[in-house]
Amino acid sequence: MMGIDEINHKVLEYENFIEERLKRDLKDIEFILQDKVTKYKEWEEVKQVTRTVRDFKEKKRDMALRIEVGNGIMTCGEISDYERTYVCIGLGYMLEMDCDEAEKYADIRLKILKKEIDHLRNMAVEVKVHIKMVLLAISELQASVGPRAKT
Repeated sequence: MMGIDEINHKVLEYENFIEERLKRDLKDIEFILQDKVTKYKEWEEVKQVTRTVRDFKEKKRDMALRIEVGNGIMTCGEISDYERTYVCIGLGYMLEMDCDEAEKYADIRLKILKKEIDHLRNMAVEVKVHIKMVLLAISELQASVGPRAKT
């Protein structure tokens, strides 16, 4: 049987493990998850824009737009040629596609991001379970010697 000092030392080790490792891991996972969710929303927007452009093409009329070019600066433009569009595929590269290709590409990216998001959510749940298990172990250690052992 462990003494009160040993139990207090173990409890401290477990608490440090939760704070320094598990909570940090959870924070990292949640940061990456938020980035993936943001990218998912951006690709959903690409899909929506391609649908809107297709609708205007079918109506055979020009489409006026206002687009943010960065830092809150907006510019106005007009789309009159609906045949080709440019899609940012990452790392600063743009790929010329027609609307159908752009929508298919967006679907592929959305599918990949969905899998990554689901995986990250599962990882977050696992870390939370580990935190609860360590807290339960701390509670059992403290209960084994009574209320005097609590820090």
